[in-house]
Amino acid sequence: MINKDAIGRESEVMTTRVEAENVRRFAEAIGIPYVGEVPPTFIITFRGGTVPGLDLPEKGLIHGGQKFTYYRPIKVGDVLNYKRRVKNIYERAGKLGKMTFVVQEMEGRSATGDLVFTATSTLIAREEG
Repeated sequence: MINKDAIGRESEVMTTRVEAENVRRFAEAIGIPYVGEVPPTFIITFRGGTVPGLDLPEKGLIHGGQKFTYYRPIKVGDVLNYKRRVKNIYERAGKLGKMTFVVQEMEGRSATGDLVFTATSTLIAREEG
């Protein structure tokens, strides 16, 4: 059971530098040529930022959707500070039983504090029965 008390909780702030080699490898992995620009979906590689109290199951999670909003392009060499926040947790009944939806938002800021991006993702956990 995913605890709804996690709604509104945030992770610690994580810091990452956008490295050319990582961007090149990501572009190659998704099948696009690397021309020095950071692909819009590159931020999915940002790991870390565990939200305290959000206990997701280790298996059986389904990716339910993703939305990216950019306030300026991300560039190689950028130092970004990001954190995750649980926006919502809700349940729905489906053909295969109860499903819990977890909506998280990741917010990224520049080293000077300017908002660079937000990314909203939805994970779906099906209750094993």
